[in-house]
Amino acid sequence: MNNKPYLFAESRFLLSRRKFIALGGAFVAALALPVGWFSQKLMQRNDYIKARSKGLYRDDATAMLRVSHANPAVEKYYRDFGGEPLGHVSHELLHTHFIDRTRLKS
Repeated sequence: MNNKPYLFAESRFLLSRRKFIALGGAFVAALALPVGWFSQKLMQRNDYIKARSKGLYRDDATAMLRVSHANPAVEKYYRDFGGEPLGHVSHELLHTHFIDRTRLKS
């Protein structure tokens, strides 16, 4: 005769019914978060970006010097220190290096 114990189909699952219901409840609760909160945060961010862009364009339209190469301070820099635009000395003095600080712990 067959002495093997009968295996229920439920025994193959990793979760019991109780755990499955608890996880399902947590999932439904997460889905029930107010979507309006997320959309409001995105709208606030977009409003800030639009206001900043509008201010920059307004400042640019009213500026006396609108191009950097016509700026007397930049002309004086190249005359006294930098040599020529895009030259080696100006590259060494003006070039910055990016350091990813997102992973640093503060």
